Amino acid sequence: MSRLRVELLLKDEPGAGEEIGLNERKPSKTQYHLSEKLLRVYLGPKNDLNIKKVREIVSSADWKNISETEVELNLGDLGDAKLVEAVYEMIVLKSILFDKYKSDSGDRQVQVKKVSFKPNKPVDFDQVYRSKVIDSIKFCRDIVNSNASNINAGQIQKFAENLSKENKNINVKTIDAIQAKKLGMECLLAVGAESLKNQSSSFHPRMIEMTYTGSKYSATKNFSKHIALVGKGITYDTGGLCLKPTGYMLDMKSDMTGAATVLSVFSAIANLTSYLPDDIKITGVMALAENGFGGSSYKPGDVLRAMNGTTVEVVDTDAEGRLVLADALSYVSSLKDKPEYCVDLATLTGSIVATLGEIAAGAMTNNDGFKDKVIKAFKEEGENLWHMPLFPEYKDTLKSAIADIKHCNTRPDALCAGIFLQEFVDKSIKWVHLDIAGVGFIEEDGLWSYKGATGFGVKGLMNLLKSL
Repeated sequence: MSRLRVELLLKDEPGAGEEIGLNERKPSKTQYHLSEKLLRVYLGPKNDLNIKKVREIVSSADWKNISETEVELNLGDLGDAKLVEAVYEMIVLKSILFDKYKSDSGDRQVQVKKVSFKPNKPVDFDQVYRSKVIDSIKFCRDIVNSNASNINAGQIQKFAENLSKENKNINVKTIDAIQAKKLGMECLLAVGAESLKNQSSSFHPRMIEMTYTGSKYSATKNFSKHIALVGKGITYDTGGLCLKPTGYMLDMKSDMTGAATVLSVFSAIANLTSYLPDDIKITGVMALAENGFGGSSYKPGDVLRAMNGTTVEVVDTDAEGRLVLADALSYVSSLKDKPEYCVDLATLTGSIVATLGEIAAGAMTNNDGFKDKVIKAFKEEGENLWHMPLFPEYKDTLKSAIADIKHCNTRPDALCAGIFLQEFVDKSIKWVHLDIAGVGFIEEDGLWSYKGATGFGVKGLMNLLKSL
């Protein structure tokens, strides 16, 4: 392994002409000297430091073009565990490159493979926890960025089943198309109708339920905490008969990011059970389908019956995500062990991207207390959520002359989607809907990752689970 030495300097940037060793000019906040295998990171005065600033400075280094696979991190006087954690996290996350389809890449998906500390890292910095969470973020990015022909519903099912083999406290149940029909999941089956008719079984729609039970629950079958995590898993979205323009279809392999996030959280859980409450039950539900285009596709004007019995008028086949979530949320609400909490994640609307960009996800809720807890857990991990309102007046825009409800409206689409989804959540469940369309898959290089999948939500959800 080739080694890069990273020096953290707790002082102002040197002025012009000031002696700095390798160069006699004012450097940027991060400066890489290739011949010396040295990266100097100028953090500024110690009293001015905070986690956000440290993340931004370390992220600004040209990690794409730093080829070393091992880092020796010279901490200097930086002894604060949270700040050291921020440096470590940014080094590893910004060295994750998805270039396995490049013929000359050598499948170099993780560049930095080892980080050592000089002097020893602070005792309060839990490198084991942080590294396992980062591994799950990498997993999330890999499957979202990969070809939709490979990452289909059947492959996601295999990933889930492999996690169950790794951890005896994780169980997997698959509801295939036949079982979904018996349960009345017309919305899920309608979205996946074209693949069900004309593609191999690995592309067929299905719902996957994963459950994790803590040690106390496993022994006594009792639990005091039960949370459901629900993910939209549209493995490819053509828009259906309301076909997307080519430019909007280009990145639609990413429309399963919500499901990938739920799966990746379970991959972290499999390795970090000791960090979770021992009386917790976690239910993960992934609603998986490909929104294809063809003679078997569902149609605008169709009326579908969701699992909870609500009839839905289809307005736009390109608003398919809220349909599969309707059945997923209905399923969660029907569980014998009904969860107290539920968080769903979905790359749901362009509306939220237009509103919040790639800076924050929109958070909608039926319970402000739980919403505040979710926002706090994500904020502590540097993942931004912004509370969006679900005014009851929006429901009037979803009135249908032929069904119980229309599934979408033109404006404001993100909020109408939240109002629609709320219809399928049992009123006893404290629920937060996260529209991650802007943050789950980004169009330009960002703070945490490069263009493409980010793994947003893995850190925040793990922090939430720990705090319950």
